[in-house]
Amino acid sequence: MNYDYLAKIRGMVQLYTQRKTFNVLEGGFRSLIRGRSLEFDDLKEYTYGDNVHDIDWKSSSRTGKTLIRRYLAERRHNILFIGDTGSKMSGSTQSLEEKAEVSVVTMGTIAYLADRQGADYALAYGGERGVRFSMFRSGPEHLQGLLTQYRKTITQDPELPLEQVLERALNQSAKRMIVIVLTDPEGAARIDDRLIRKVTHRNDLLVISVSDASLTGQKGRVYDLDLKSYAADFFRQDRRLREAEKKAREQRLVETQTRFRRSHVGFVTISSEEEILDRIVELFERQKIGVQ
Repeated sequence: MNYDYLAKIRGMVQLYTQRKTFNVLEGGFRSLIRGRSLEFDDLKEYTYGDNVHDIDWKSSSRTGKTLIRRYLAERRHNILFIGDTGSKMSGSTQSLEEKAEVSVVTMGTIAYLADRQGADYALAYGGERGVRFSMFRSGPEHLQGLLTQYRKTITQDPELPLEQVLERALNQSAKRMIVIVLTDPEGAARIDDRLIRKVTHRNDLLVISVSDASLTGQKGRVYDLDLKSYAADFFRQDRRLREAEKKAREQRLVETQTRFRRSHVGFVTISSEEEILDRIVELFERQKIGVQ
């Protein structure tokens, strides 16, 4: 089995953690049910209906509030990756890296970090014949298999769009999950309020947008996927076109950010492999403190 992706990701993480320490699954994820195991989670103020046997009298006397101890249920995090696919993913990012590679390495990095913290994860994506859905598992063989499978399929046009893939994946699993959508600006814009409500009713939702190259970008470097040719130089040279493209991009980004923020959905944009770990930390830190 080819472990190229794993070796690359492991090296990235080791280099990064020499400078910083982080735990992506810290924080108040709704997908992890609190129960009656012996593993202590945190304290919260008593509200009507809570079990009085859980009151922590020592902490209550110290703070002047009635606090109860909460415990984690004896279960693991389940992370469901929803991977966008299609010819659009064969394009370039804003920093002129391959969108497909940045997407696969981003997914693999999160899964690798989550695997080290005892999570199970699965991948759903649209293929030529409907939705492909893996089992929830962990371990290097499972991760490398998902990465290889996704990389082979990511640039093939799917039978169903991303939003339908997400909806079908939700209908197929009864688990509480952290749902992580890997897409691009167009895909992120298509996740509407109705779908957000459906996902977040029982799960956490995080969205990662891999950026698109600018049509008015560097000379001779931007390939138009619709026209199947490199973009003409006049796109780059025309000031009005550059300004119009920039304005349209910014407007779509603001609309997407506003919609996700309103629903407490974590959202970040990634343009290069170099910034993957910083953006992952940013995404999970926002989720941890409840700021999107």
